[in-house]
Amino acid sequence: MRGSNVFDPVQVVEGVLSFSPVLFGIALLVFGCAAIIASRSTRRASHDSVAESLSVRQRYERERRTLGIAALVVVALFFAELLFRGYFFAGPGLVSWWQFATPLFVAALGIGAVLVQIMTSGTTRPEAPVMLPTRRNWTSFCSRSALIGACVVILALVATTLAAGVASTPNGDGQYVWLTIPVPNEAAIDPIRVRFYGWAYGVPVLMCLIALVGVTWATLDRNAARPYLSRETVTAERMARRAIAHGGLRIAMAAMLLTLASSWRLVASSGSISQLTIMGQSGGEPYEASWRYAELAVAAGWAAPFLEIAAFVLLLLVAHSGLRSRPVVPEGSINTTSPAGAEVVS
Repeated sequence: MRGSNVFDPVQVVEGVLSFSPVLFGIALLVFGCAAIIASRSTRRASHDSVAESLSVRQRYERERRTLGIAALVVVALFFAELLFRGYFFAGPGLVSWWQFATPLFVAALGIGAVLVQIMTSGTTRPEAPVMLPTRRNWTSFCSRSALIGACVVILALVATTLAAGVASTPNGDGQYVWLTIPVPNEAAIDPIRVRFYGWAYGVPVLMCLIALVGVTWATLDRNAARPYLSRETVTAERMARRAIAHGGLRIAMAAMLLTLASSWRLVASSGSISQLTIMGQSGGEPYEASWRYAELAVAAGWAAPFLEIAAFVLLLLVAHSGLRSRPVVPEGSINTTSPAGAEVVS
């Protein structure tokens, strides 16, 4: 390859945006601004807030804290994997499939821990069933925009994995980790082979994605279907369940965004090659060798940092929401009842 000593600000910016600690710092700034704005709005609307009774807090506090801890663990293990892969497991022939699967796997474990808590200690039946007008399902406590966003991220990750897997080629060990780019009009020159997001990485990602989607759906469903403690706590419990549903969905989305950003970054570094210079051939003139989807690869590379920043912001929001303290009021002082309906949902 022919290099250049000319300072290129575009390459500098691209290099900075490919460094995950810098992106995490940007996410911290975004989160800090959002937290300040949210705290001001909360103070202005404090008279409309619903404080939790002790029974409601005891029922939902562990689940919220587990989500907050899970969000921090996803961040911690993401950087731990980056550190160990860069300094201890680096190698030209290493197929580090866990680079892409780790966020999904860790998020699935964290959300699964919440599911276990809901099923073991969060489904206690009340002494008297609570009358509600409608039945609840896994979408009851999630906003439509959040669900649509999650579906878009899932489709993008699946489409990227399948398309890159089909475009990949095997190495000498039969592992699909290469992208083969032919050099046109030069039969004597071997095609260019570069590391690519192939099936060796994509299959573990799809397996972990299926597990993450399944455990997230089960958690949303069980969180919605469990009975309320009493008529007086319905409003507070709805708010708590909404927080748990949003927290679980945000962790799942963040994990998928981290994996999607990593895959797009690898696709961009592999598929955007345009020129190759071979010394002693054609008088030093470069050969043109490009992948047909090189433009899409470049665009994906520029979009990857923004996906990663969004993922970090989502995880920080979940950690802040799950680990911060909440007001508690004495039992019996909350007198918010739910409207009676035609069916009983216990």
